[in-house]
Amino acid sequence: MPRSYFDRNTPIAALATPEGRSALAVVRTAGANAIELVAHCFSNRQALLDAQGYQAVYGWFIDPSSGEYIDEVIALVFRAPHSFTGENAVEIMSHGSPAVVERILDVLYAQGFSPALHGEFSFRAFVQGKTDLVRAEAINELTHASCEAARHDALQRLSGALSRKLGEIRDLMVDLLADINAKLDYPEDEGPEESSRWLEIMHHARDALSVLIQSYPGGRLRQEGFLVVIAGRPNAGKSSLFNLFAREERAIVSPEPGTTRDWIETWISIGEFAVRLVDTAGLRSSQNMIEAEGVRRSQSLLERADVILYLVDGVAGLNDEDREFAAKHPEALLLWNKADLSRCLPAPEGWIALSAKDVRSFGEFENIVIDRLRSYARTTQKAGTLERQIRIASERQAGLLKQSDLALSQALEAYTAGAGLDLVALHIREAAEAIGEITGDIAADEVLERVFSTFCLGK
Repeated sequence: MPRSYFDRNTPIAALATPEGRSALAVVRTAGANAIELVAHCFSNRQALLDAQGYQAVYGWFIDPSSGEYIDEVIALVFRAPHSFTGENAVEIMSHGSPAVVERILDVLYAQGFSPALHGEFSFRAFVQGKTDLVRAEAINELTHASCEAARHDALQRLSGALSRKLGEIRDLMVDLLADINAKLDYPEDEGPEESSRWLEIMHHARDALSVLIQSYPGGRLRQEGFLVVIAGRPNAGKSSLFNLFAREERAIVSPEPGTTRDWIETWISIGEFAVRLVDTAGLRSSQNMIEAEGVRRSQSLLERADVILYLVDGVAGLNDEDREFAAKHPEALLLWNKADLSRCLPAPEGWIALSAKDVRSFGEFENIVIDRLRSYARTTQKAGTLERQIRIASERQAGLLKQSDLALSQALEAYTAGAGLDLVALHIREAAEAIGEITGDIAADEVLERVFSTFCLGK
């Protein structure tokens, strides 16, 4: 029978560092008797048992069933409640050989540890009150951060900034709910000043929710990365531009049109952002089935792109297909390639002249792309406040924020329409509960299991 996250009496162990060869590996353990169980496998047993919290102990990891020495290790001891999970814990630092790690884990499992579930250490930290659900999710987001922007945002959420903001909003609702419930007992006490104050609180809470909701599209892009698609007719220089961004010869560059018949992609960093960069097949009608399929796939990618870079051969100039594409995709960056050639035509208004083979001038164009990414990653906040803004990147959190906002709007509508205060209170309670689900103050078991199952092992 599969073990549950709520089986908290079982000591757990897992590799906390990535699998594969490395200089060092960290095996993480936690549980009420974790220190005693690890001590059975440690050459310097008494030193480990006597160790204070945050103390490192040197020794050899041993298989107690055979007395075999497995590896030379450092054991870092944590005493409850001063550990990540709030339980006793030992972190074993060994050499990073997969064979060593496998033997250490096998011995620990034989001693009574169970393999940790995905995110089970973070789950136990949440249950023990060491963190809330928002900060626990931020740990996972920080682990997966692939660029500076994602790291910055995840660290801000991990610091508790989002939790504090949500707490402020929920406190407004709870205080208002208490006020309304009191008036349900004494309806004759409600006056115009009180009515005005209630409306002000509801509007203020909705404004705060709106800022967080609006931050989600940009926050998601910063966390997951942008899809940037290079498009254009055959032989416009798309592959050369792709190679410039990639800083290596990834795409084949040839004067023969139609060389790229399927897309080529790579993950890169542009400025502070992670970007999935795609070089597509040249856009044109073709009788060749393979090339036609490549064009169809290119069109599909363009429909999903966050940023489109459309190249035209500046020597050949524009044709009707180019003009049609520019009209259909007004947000695309229009690039006039081969500007380094003397026979290149002047760039039309709104087009950016560049050479996809000139590394020296590439930096200026890259800054234009970075500015576009920044504009998409930000919300409508005023200049100067953007980098301090709290952003959300979780679809779960965004959905619950919208749910809370809807309930508040229903409360406002009911109150201004003169509906009974009991109906107004019902909607405000729904709004507050949605916020509580975000932080984990109110959360069903299956929701918690779904959230933590997306975490890495050892987290």
